[in-house]
Amino acid sequence: IVTEELARRAPGMVVALDREPLPRAGEQRRAWRQARPPPHRLLCIGGDARRLPFAAGAFDLVFSQNTLMWVGDAAAAVAEATRVLAAGGALVALEPDYGGMLEEPDLGLRVMWLDALERAGADPLMGRRLPRLAEETGLRVWVEMAHIPRPAELDALRLLQGLPLTVGERRRVEDASAIVAEARGRWSVFLHVPYVLLVAERP
Repeated sequence: IVTEELARRAPGMVVALDREPLPRAGEQRRAWRQARPPPHRLLCIGGDARRLPFAAGAFDLVFSQNTLMWVGDAAAAVAEATRVLAAGGALVALEPDYGGMLEEPDLGLRVMWLDALERAGADPLMGRRLPRLAEETGLRVWVEMAHIPRPAELDALRLLQGLPLTVGERRRVEDASAIVAEARGRWSVFLHVPYVLLVAERP
């Protein structure tokens, strides 16, 4: 969805990077062009965010969403994003901070998210670390707390169920899912994960 939106809005070439080559990239490109023909080329490639296969200064914009928390070495990934930015270009990144998760009533989900994400190899506190990492590479940093709160939704708990959970945790998530389902979108159950929106410009 993000790549499609960038391809629709950006005036230049859009390069979508994934850890492994996208097997259906050609098919996706054809579908996007048929639906909304972009005025430029779209390139989908595989690569490592910590060692980008691009020349220095190659891009005006590097965009990342829910990605840096999974790369293993976010400092290296941000340094690489800075390297491939042209002067005046910007790194725009959106990352969650599960340490600041709000929960009412307390269903024990915050602790489960933190533990399960760490077991899966993610950094659940990436949101709060992101501004410092960008600043350390020499970028000019602007930060906003994004993500408008909504009543609890089952989709978030389905994501949690996809992480490595203990048997006890899985039971607790099932119990929490029943409570959220019963709330039916009302504010009687409030779960909110804050997101940090970073816009960092290369001088």
